[in-house]
Amino acid sequence: MTQTKTPFENVLSAHEFHPVIPKELQFGTGYVVDLTPSSHLWQQVTDVHTFADEIVKQAIATNAQIVIGRYAEHRLIYQDKENFSDSPNRTVHMAIDLGVPAGVPVYAPLDGEVYGIANHAANGDYGPTVILKHALDGHVFYTLYGHTATEYLSQLTVGQHISRGQQFTAVGNTEENGGWAPHLHFQIIKNMGDYSNDYPGVIDPEQFDFYQNNCPNPNLILKRSDLD
Repeated sequence: MTQTKTPFENVLSAHEFHPVIPKELQFGTGYVVDLTPSSHLWQQVTDVHTFADEIVKQAIATNAQIVIGRYAEHRLIYQDKENFSDSPNRTVHMAIDLGVPAGVPVYAPLDGEVYGIANHAANGDYGPTVILKHALDGHVFYTLYGHTATEYLSQLTVGQHISRGQQFTAVGNTEENGGWAPHLHFQIIKNMGDYSNDYPGVIDPEQFDFYQNNCPNPNLILKRSDLD
């Protein structure tokens, strides 16, 4: 049964956004990864062939231009990461991952301002992170960009205006992005609460109802047909 959209989600659905990464990648042929416990991917993992290696193999086999990590997915990839050592029950991903090469530019989907800048450098964390604040049809909300490139952080200041379509960062490499294969973690946040330059992107399933409401599906902005 299809869940009824909230007024905010209806506004996002109706709006035409600038691509977050180059259009040919954002809407290119995608390999949508299944990282759930029942995924066939885990049958291919060995001591020398990691889940990341298998994703690359499958992406090549399907001629994918972009690897997509799903929203609201229960995953098994966090528990050996330093950033999750004190919260092992955090398993549900509240963003969409856009797996593209390091250095790919990242653009603002609509006008906004820089709300938060940080480098969350722990293993498994976001690495360089930028949060933008937006206003659209009476709704104030935020977009979070994790695993970006360090070099852009020094070019940004809190309160700085960022125009629709303006490049303000780029996808980071593994050495700077928390230890992950290069990708952009893209998340929508309605209310930042007490957070300023960070926000949970992976949550405890027991908190899912709250976070599903506060962090709606980023595909409302990305608008890929294979993620509806």
